Amino acid sequence: NPLKAFALMVFVMLYSPCFVTLVVIARESGSWRWALFAMAYSTTLAYALAVAVYQGGRFLGLGA
Repeated sequence: NPLKAFALMVFVMLYSPCFVTLVVIARESGSWRWALFAMAYSTTLAYALAVAVYQGGRFLGLGA
């Protein structure tokens, strides 16, 4: 259904950056902690927003 597709698009647009980006973050910061933080933060934020979009759509009656 379109609501699920939109929630998936929100997640995919915001989830963890690619491995090369994480390596660059680690090299620039000098620590893998920042790279792991960036991965965890962006994935958690993407999941929370995708759930919010989906639940908000269901609340408005847009999904099944």
